[in-house]
Formats: sequence, C-alpha cells, structure tokens
Amino acid sequence: MFPVMNSASKINGILFCVMLFGMFLYSLPAVFGFAGMQTQAMTLFLDGKLVRQFEQFYDKNLFLRDPSVKLWANIQHTIFREGASGVVLGRDGWLFTNQEYLVPNNLQRNLDKQLAQISKVQAQLAQQGKRLILLPIPMKLDTYAQHAAYAPTEQITGLYERFSEQLRERGIATVDLRSAYMTASAHEQLFLRNDTHWSPRGAELAAQTLALQFPELRADTAYATHAVSEKAVEGDLLNYLKFDHRLDPTYFEPVHINLYETLKQTQPLAADSLFGEEALSLALVGTSYTRIDDWNFIGFLKQALQRDLVSVALEARGPFQSMDAFLASPAAAGSDLQTIIWEFPLRTLLAQRQIPSALATPPTTAQH
Repeated sequence: MFPVMNSASKINGILFCVMLFGMFLYSLPAVFGFAGMQTQAMTLFLDGKLVRQFEQFYDKNLFLRDPSVKLWANIQHTIFREGASGVVLGRDGWLFTNQEYLVPNNLQRNLDKQLAQISKVQAQLAQQGKRLILLPIPMKLDTYAQHAAYAPTEQITGLYERFSEQLRERGIATVDLRSAYMTASAHEQLFLRNDTHWSPRGAELAAQTLALQFPELRADTAYATHAVSEKAVEGDLLNYLKFDHRLDPTYFEPVHINLYETLKQTQPLAADSLFGEEALSLALVGTSYTRIDDWNFIGFLKQALQRDLVSVALEARGPFQSMDAFLASPAAAGSDLQTIIWEFPLRTLLAQRQIPSALATPPTTAQH
C-alpha cells in the first residue's frame, strides 16, 4: 500500500520547489560574477580549489549571512557577555586578544624552541661582530589586568621574567620593559584600549627605558619629537565585535591619540658629513609595533638614543619573519652595523602554531 499525498504534503512540496527555484535564480548572478573573476579556472578546477573558492565567494555574498551573524553575535553578547572568537571583553570598554589567554599545554617546550631560534640569530650576528639586544614587549593583559574581566593566570604574569631570565642565562642582552610598564600603567595608557598594540606613549616609554638601561648606545645627534595632529583609532580588536553597537556602546568608542613626528635638529656639519652620508651602526628589527607609523617608535628611539638608525619591520608577520627579512637584507651584511635591537612581542611565546624557523629567506622585505 503506497502512501497517498494529502493536500498539506502537496503544498509543502510546491513551496519547497518554489524555494529551490528562487535560490537557483538568486544564485545565477553570483555564478556569473564569480566566473567573470577567474583567470585560471581550469588550473584551480584540476587542483580541486575552484569549488572551494566558489563556496567562500557565495557564502560571503549570501544575503542572509550578515543578519544571521549579527543576530548570533547579539545573543552571544547578551547571554554570555562574549564577542566573536579572537577577542575577550574586559571592563570599562577594554578589549583583549584571546591569544594572551591561550597558554600552550607545554609552555616550556614553546619557550625552548623559540629561545633556540633566538640563540641561532645571536650566534650568526656574533660571527659578523654584531651585538644583539632583545626588547620583549609586555602583554597588554599582564599590564592592565585590572581592566580584564578574567584575571590572567600566574603563567601569564610570570612569563616576562621567566623569558628574560632564560635569555640572560644564554648570554643574550635583554631590556627589562615590564618593570617600567607596571609602574607607569597606573596613570598612563601604554596600550590602546581597543587594539592589540601599544600607544605612542607606550612606544616612547620603551625607547626611554632602552636608552636608560643601555647608555652606551647613546650618541650626540640631536633629535626632537613634536605632536603634529590627532587621530581617532578604531582598533584591530573591534573587527571581532559583531553585535549591535547599542548593546554596549563603550566598546565602540574610538581612542584618540596624538600623532608625532621626530626630526633631526639643525647642527653644524661634521667633517665626515662633507664627503657623504654618515654610516649607521644601529639597526632596529621589529613587527607592527615598529612598522606602524602611528606609534612613532622609530622616532622615539632616535630621540632617546640621539642617533639615526636603520630599521626593518614587517606588519602582521611576527618577530621571527621580521628577523629573517633583516638577515636577508643588504643592511645586515654591512660592516658598519654594530648593534641590532630586536623588538619582540611577548605573546609570540604563546603561539599555538609552528613558528617559522629563523634564518629563512623571506618572501618580502620592508625597510624604513
């Protein structure tokens, strides 16, 4: 006995067919739009990548995607007080990257691997008669734990000293920036409230601390820094907030910073300057903390040390790829360079993914 389709089943079947036909018509512009963008369709098809790229393109442009994402984000924030994966909501409008909460199961193994790579860099530079000074940048979560909704663990708060001690045991010169940061954080904003990076004041304090702890690096070329304008910064952590602004507007308020410019002061020409440019003996290797001009770290360092320098910095690549870029650059091979300062964000030690090996040849190089 075969089942008999009743009227309700017929209506459901018709509605389902209409929905499929509607989605088919809706998808046609996306198919033609995607096809018009492809220049290597056959190669991607044979590699099995064409379908995946179309899925990503279609999903990104689906009309239901943004409302659905926002609805779920609103529910997530209202019930659980959470943002999207990648950010941890703090107090008073402060945001923290979840990278600073995710401690590897075997933290010492992470430390050993990265210390070994740092030692390789030091050994290579030492063979060329160059000195390495490491500048570990404290974590925002450790510096401003009072603004965090979830207190950092002892592994986090003790990581800076643990790392510095093991660097010293290996004979690697290290700047102790955490002590200065913990003292100043009570009354100054050293990190941006809505961003993973330091503020211009944080960059300035780092430069001043380095100059204080390594006075032999100071020279006698006068540099001066002046505020030239103001900027409202919408930090990178705001990219992880998908919920409606009206639910918690304090997180979306921009942070205003001063933009600075550091210039060499007019001085009488030295004898060697009459015959060409002065040779630079100091290099700065860094990440986005150095690369992004808004922080003016290069300028503050020139002023604190009263000398010019060469810098190699990559944004969104990490300290090891930045060092690879420096070692592969013409500047590293120069005989004039004597000291290399390596700006090193401490949260790199918590990276769950494999760290690129040091001394590799980088795909691109960015220099200042």
